[in-house]
Amino acid sequence: MKKLFFTIIFLCVCLFSYSNDLNGKYLTEDYNTKSIDGLIKVTYTFTNDSLYIDVYPSGCGISAMSLKQTSDNDYEAVETLYDITSGDILKKTIYHLSFFPCVWDNNSWAVYRDGSVVDIIKKIN
Repeated sequence: MKKLFFTIIFLCVCLFSYSNDLNGKYLTEDYNTKSIDGLIKVTYTFTNDSLYIDVYPSGCGISAMSLKQTSDNDYEAVETLYDITSGDILKKTIYHLSFFPCVWDNNSWAVYRDGSVVDIIKKIN
């Protein structure tokens, strides 16, 4: 389940590479994200320099990442988990994502993590 979650995060970061075009909410097409138990829907929400990934109906929490563009289509996504009582950083994870528009649909994007396609997402608003 953790691998699926991180894969989804990577895809989200990749989509943000076109930050001006990617702002908004996206949904994976046709349940194409595979989890251990089957196929699931994932929402990607891009706002300015942040990416939020919701893997529903898995019951997992929403992932929040800051995005930094490293080249035209490539991004570095940083997810930081904090201890809410002490404020200490528990874990800092860096993902390398790429987002490419799909030729068949102007509202769809292919999400790549470490050079492999992890999702196809379509804008819903």
